[in-house]
Amino acid sequence: MKRKVRIRIESKQAGQAHIQHAQGELYHMNDSYYLRYAEPDSDMGRTTATVKWDDEQVKVIRHGDVESDLTFRSGTRTAGTYALPQGRMQLEVATHGIERKLSDGIGSLAWSYDMYADGVHAGRIRLRLVIEEDRTE
Repeated sequence: MKRKVRIRIESKQAGQAHIQHAQGELYHMNDSYYLRYAEPDSDMGRTTATVKWDDEQVKVIRHGDVESDLTFRSGTRTAGTYALPQGRMQLEVATHGIERKLSDGIGSLAWSYDMYADGVHAGRIRLRLVIEEDRTE
């Protein structure tokens, strides 16, 4: 069953903190949770993000003006892609840890990682999604 949710997206990189808000859908299927929302960042144009997580990993997939596929697995370095109309980049992420404070998909999901773009260190990033039921209907 899909549920409407409100999402607060907190990101920290190089001492800069950003908070964005989005509305989306949350559902559970085949031992994984899925969170789908329109990217609130205007730099991403018309892009839909899907965050999929289970006990092992977090996966972020974007479709639209920005195409990307990144997998975060604690203590592991994984390859991914990031494509804009201007071109495609190979990315790698070295995930430090994933923190789940969730009950039936509601709560917070956080992870931190080092990102490498075409083999060059692009920064350490921490993301935190705070997911709440949207009861405004």
